[in-house]
Amino acid sequence: MDNQETRSAKEALLLWCQMKTAGYKNVNVRNFTTSWRDGLAFNALIHKHRSDLVDYDRLQKSNAINNLKSAFDVAEKQLGLTKFLDPEDVNVEQPDEKSIITYVVTYYHYFNKLKQETIQGKRIGKVVAELMDNEAMIDRYEALSTDLLEWIQRKIGELNDRHFENSLTGVQKQLSEFNGYR
Repeated sequence: MDNQETRSAKEALLLWCQMKTAGYKNVNVRNFTTSWRDGLAFNALIHKHRSDLVDYDRLQKSNAINNLKSAFDVAEKQLGLTKFLDPEDVNVEQPDEKSIITYVVTYYHYFNKLKQETIQGKRIGKVVAELMDNEAMIDRYEALSTDLLEWIQRKIGELNDRHFENSLTGVQKQLSEFNGYR
């Protein structure tokens, strides 16, 4: 049972790596050994999530030590990931599978947490935006209701200060004004 769960987790991690590195030049993650030797897969993972940290287009497949060193340094200094491996450990004929899996899992956890924080940030931003919209609507309502109350007070004063004409033309003029008011 444990062996099956381990294999399943390993396959899920491999699938995650394949999805995240899909489309990157010279990267074809098929396993947790030779696919990581040239350092491009590590750089592609970082670039996929934080393109500001890695200039992927400048990396060369033939310069594995530099690629690995760059990825490990960025992961350690910029992302705060513990450096489990040295470039010389990975740039060998058959890199240690468990070591690479362990290191890639740290990338997975970091970027998954980053994604969750981004989602939470967007949710909080949405709530704040709605609160700001509500405040603006409240302010608009208060301004409109204040204007309405002032208009009502003015009209009450005008209506209380009225007098009726005692002639036909005067009454017709007042009726015309009333119709305009209405």
